[in-house]
Amino acid sequence: MAALTLADCADLFGVEEASLSAEIRNIFASHDWEYEPVSDERLDGIVINLLERVRDGNFNRVENEDKSRWVKGWGENLEDFNASADVAALIPKYMRPDMPIRLFGRFVATRASNFEQNWFEVFSSWFFSTYLRSFDHIFEFGCGSGINLANLAKRFPDKQIIGLDWAEPAVAIAEGLRTKCGMKVRGEQFDFFHPDYGLEIPPNSAILTVGAIEQTGTNFGPFLDFIMAKKPAGCFHIEPMVEWYNKDNIVDYTAVRAHDFRNFLRGYSGAIDRLEQEGKARVIKRKRAFLGSIAMEGYSQLLWAPTP
Repeated sequence: MAALTLADCADLFGVEEASLSAEIRNIFASHDWEYEPVSDERLDGIVINLLERVRDGNFNRVENEDKSRWVKGWGENLEDFNASADVAALIPKYMRPDMPIRLFGRFVATRASNFEQNWFEVFSSWFFSTYLRSFDHIFEFGCGSGINLANLAKRFPDKQIIGLDWAEPAVAIAEGLRTKCGMKVRGEQFDFFHPDYGLEIPPNSAILTVGAIEQTGTNFGPFLDFIMAKKPAGCFHIEPMVEWYNKDNIVDYTAVRAHDFRNFLRGYSGAIDRLEQEGKARVIKRKRAFLGSIAMEGYSQLLWAPTP
């Protein structure tokens, strides 16, 4: 079997291997990264299955500003967290073990059943320590299961961490991190489609989204207008970017079809490009993930800031 190397990891992050800290190297070394490309026969089966799921409508879809499945999903995490007060209960249930993943434009089978979960541990540890260390307040919009809030609060115990979500159980999880775990976290309800302009974004604040604005489809305008009005010091998006796939690659093509059927984020990166061209924004980084679940790559980086 092949194995993901530290150099591969740095390449996926978009940095030089030498820049990786001892902490990141140690986390990376604690996991099994062996994998092998799926066979041609299995590749055919995966592609056919994904395209048939699109054809038959067997993916969850974003539509009609319906939050019911998020209330249900984060409600399950909340129930587990309330029963245990254990941050491990906050791991999103959509990170399914024992599934092929996308890696460098291919489908691969991994020896570790939780390869994607382990990857996100390394990636988020690197991302948070690299990009969010200098901010006093970190607002995660679409905080969902609360796993990022918990990891941010443990990493930066002196910062104010604010979790925002339209689903009530997600807000309850954020509040529980403070009341049950003593973390410097608070939760507030927030709707991407109908932003609350009464929400204060103090100076030296960062806005973070992780697989959250994907749910707005083409209706990201209200949230982007909110950001431009509030002018945070930095905006950090870890999201699937459909425009960044290579449609001539069959593996990427299945992600495009799934992304389009699910009505996920489209046009956001172009909107940020236009703001930059108009002198209203500064793009810090654009980096395609080249790693993701069987359905799509969810970890692309778009980092930017409104101009003062």
